[in-house]
Amino acid sequence: MTLTAVANRSPVARKFLWLTAGVVLVGGLYSAGWFLAADQIEKRLTAYLTERQASGLGGECTDMEVRGFPFRIGLFCNEVRLDDTRRGASASFGALRSVAQVYQPGRAVIELDGPAEIRVSPGVTVSADWTLLHASLAATLSGIDRTSLAYDNLTGTARSPLTGKGLGFGASHGEVHLRQNGGDLDAALSIDKLDLRPDQGPSLAPPSDIAMDLTVAGKAEWLQAGAFSSDMLRGASGELRQLTLDAGSGMTAKLSGPFSVDDQGLISGEFSLTIANIDAWRENLVKIAPDETDLVNNIANMLNALAGGRNEATVKLNVRDGTAFLAFIPVGVLPAL
Repeated sequence: MTLTAVANRSPVARKFLWLTAGVVLVGGLYSAGWFLAADQIEKRLTAYLTERQASGLGGECTDMEVRGFPFRIGLFCNEVRLDDTRRGASASFGALRSVAQVYQPGRAVIELDGPAEIRVSPGVTVSADWTLLHASLAATLSGIDRTSLAYDNLTGTARSPLTGKGLGFGASHGEVHLRQNGGDLDAALSIDKLDLRPDQGPSLAPPSDIAMDLTVAGKAEWLQAGAFSSDMLRGASGELRQLTLDAGSGMTAKLSGPFSVDDQGLISGEFSLTIANIDAWRENLVKIAPDETDLVNNIANMLNALAGGRNEATVKLNVRDGTAFLAFIPVGVLPAL
């Protein structure tokens, strides 16, 4: 069609033609931009994983593909492998699926399939599987602002060469939430129906529900940079707003208070501890740890005395350099973080 023919058309027809041409042009540019972005994601991620191998931290995303055109964009892999030769650790997982809206690339949802196999030197292995594991994150140009992870029907086994035995674990549901709160880091987690059991024999205790809510002062940078490590809490301090344990049959325990961790990973703090159904706790703990019967009975008797004979007590629990004291009596040693 010539320019003369277009000019001779009615104004409405000319506007429609220009609108159609504009839509086609914008659509073509958008499509080209989407596929260019998808190509760059694949190339840059592959290059990044290759570069990290030189520093001892490698990874593999098999059959990598970017999908979601036209309004979404996400990374898909048939299998994920991670290797950290510096710490002698490796992990493998099933398929990975991620998706983000094109107009909100900073908000992504990720799903990861099992089974998982994790190996940590000198021979600790963890195998796990689940029916659903998904995570979400919200990021800005400066890094991650908040993230969440949830799973359903988790089962697995951890084995150590030191004991030659395995410990099975399971949970019907669990969640972890992290967010920046100014310069601090807020963290919350919950585990429903946690079940721990040896390879042979019944569960160590009735399935329990656990929930925790805490703030680590001045550590929002951990989430912002995505920099987490096994000893990251060393030298940190914060507030444990609530740690609850519900073991059923009225057996509950609640702990709250400020805490700090020294450079060796030893915890110190002054906590408020509330225990309900002390007699049931006594009975179950004696079954779990028969070698500690005297200690369990002494603690239970002290709690009953402090509670004036009632079956529920609220006491102060002091922890100094990893050793927990009830009044002036040491009642346990916490492992270093």
